[in-house]
Amino acid sequence: MASGLKSQDKIHIFIRAAFNLDFIKEKQVEAYAPTISKITQGKNVMERHLISACEGLCVGHPKKFAVLIKQLFDEEVLEEDTILEWAGEGRTDYTLASVNEDQRCAMRAEAEPVVVWLMEDDSSDEDSD
Repeated sequence: MASGLKSQDKIHIFIRAAFNLDFIKEKQVEAYAPTISKITQGKNVMERHLISACEGLCVGHPKKFAVLIKQLFDEEVLEEDTILEWAGEGRTDYTLASVNEDQRCAMRAEAEPVVVWLMEDDSSDEDSD
């Protein structure tokens, strides 16, 4: 059965099955980060699908989306470049049909502090070179 699933389907199924909106209190990111890393294998495309799955989970709760993205970054499951790429684009093929444009924009707006922090961190790294 595993070979019958597309790789991106695996991450969507896992996020829907393992996570709920109490992911902070239940420390789900910390608990499942190793499994998510095995599924995404550090591949940009898979990390983009991970962000999409997170959008689906948090569609009605944009503030939680921003926290989830930051926690996944802190656990080294999401790369900075992937988050910045996502932030720089609008709706893409990765965006789930169940996430309307207003909801996507609300999540992107809530994630702005994380995006700015990553951009500032990236520019300070370049300054130190």
